[in-house]
Formats: sequence, structure tokens, C-alpha cells
Amino acid sequence: MSSISPYTLVIADCLESLADAKSGDSKCDEKQALQLLINMLQGRMLEHIKQRVSNYYNLEPEALNEEFSVSLIEVFAEIFGLFRHKFEEMPWLVNKIAKRIVDVETGIGSKTERRINQLYLSIFCKYFEYKNIEKIISTLQTDPRIQRAIITAIPTPSLPQPKLNPAGLRR
Repeated sequence: MSSISPYTLVIADCLESLADAKSGDSKCDEKQALQLLINMLQGRMLEHIKQRVSNYYNLEPEALNEEFSVSLIEVFAEIFGLFRHKFEEMPWLVNKIAKRIVDVETGIGSKTERRINQLYLSIFCKYFEYKNIEKIISTLQTDPRIQRAIITAIPTPSLPQPKLNPAGLRR
């Protein structure tokens, strides 16, 4: 993986702010920092799914437009409802997942992309009872808005341009 996700960087900052708040070294509002952390975790998970879909279709992630992202959020609304419910029941889980994401994504070593894929698979399996992230991705493909966004992002091969003679006329 060439660079660290901006979401991961904010997650790391939130963890640091929360640690400072607990030690009394910060004037950070702990509840706001925790809420930001939850939002960043959700954003990073969506970003990861978007990256996996991009890789599957051999697209640049930026090629998947805003319609794709909005549709992805809507499709994952149920998953993130479960996500927030789990965090209400087990507030310690927020920090555990966040620390694990930061550790894996900022760790140095070979096969980082593979480790990141395994990390998200384990998060979805262990905490949200989704056993197969590939099944999640295939479910995404059945949503017509997501299909439309993917099709729009796939580059069309350019047609050969007609040859012109020196006078600018087609041959």
C-alpha cells in the first residue's frame, strides 16, 4: 500500500486525544472525540470496501464517483446500525478496533495490503458476524445504483481516429 489512509491518520489522532483526555493532559471533549473516532472507523471501512471494488474492476478508486459512495453508505446503513449498537454495548471495542487498524495500516512490512484485507475481514467476521467480505462485495454489485456507478467508472476504449490527409480531409 503506497500511503496511509487519511481516515487512519485521523483515527490515530483521535486515539491520542482520547489517551490525553484520560490522563488529564487535554481539554479535548472525550465524547466528541469518541464520536469522531466512530465516524472515522465507519469511513475507513467504507473506503476499504471501495478500494476492494476498485481493485476487482481494475479501476482507480477516484474513478468511483460520489453516487457510488452515497449508495455504499446506504447499503451499509444496516451494518453500521449494528456497528453503533455494538459500540454502545461495548464502548471498549471502539478503541480496540481503532488501535488494531492503526497498528496494521501504519506497520512496516511486506504484504501490507494483504494484512489490511485480512484485518477488515476479521473485523467484519468477529464483530459484525459477516463471514465473507467477498459476499458483501457481491451484494453491493446487485444494487442498481452501485452497478451504474461502476459502469460509469469503467473507461471506454477510445475509437481510432480517422486519418487525415495534409489538407485536413479524411482518407
